[in-house]
Amino acid sequence: MPRIITPELVARAIELVRPAVQEILCDSQAVWGPRWVDGWVDAPGLEKAYRFGFQAMRSRSRVWNRKWGKKMDFVSVADKKLSVVKRLGVNTSAVAKLMPWLLQEGEYLYAGGAWRDGICVAVSGAKSAADEAIAEMVASAIVMLCLLDAEKRLKENKAQI
Repeated sequence: MPRIITPELVARAIELVRPAVQEILCDSQAVWGPRWVDGWVDAPGLEKAYRFGFQAMRSRSRVWNRKWGKKMDFVSVADKKLSVVKRLGVNTSAVAKLMPWLLQEGEYLYAGGAWRDGICVAVSGAKSAADEAIAEMVASAIVMLCLLDAEKRLKENKAQI
């Protein structure tokens, strides 16, 4: 029997939170320009980090608008946030606000990474608080699906991983 966290479980968690995230990305208080985010999940059981993205429901474009300033690569920024979360085991908001000296060259003073008992999620593209809330939502959905899977395994007398 496979480990509890699989790419399929992560994909399901992302789909569960997608409608709420799409609404967040429609809220002008949550975004600074672009209405999409990119992210990564890494967790015990995954062979490699899982890449994902969300886009506002009413926005079909991922075209950079020059009025937003220098073009940002959200996948790369989220990857840097993921590195911080994995290395330190805390949310990036805590690092940015309370211990910025722990950041290494190339990392950011942005929130957007969530850590939950070895589950690491990082998001970039919206305002920092929104990025981190979205990362937390994905992490919470993963935890929920893991707990439900564990419960199912126990009922089926398949307690050994």
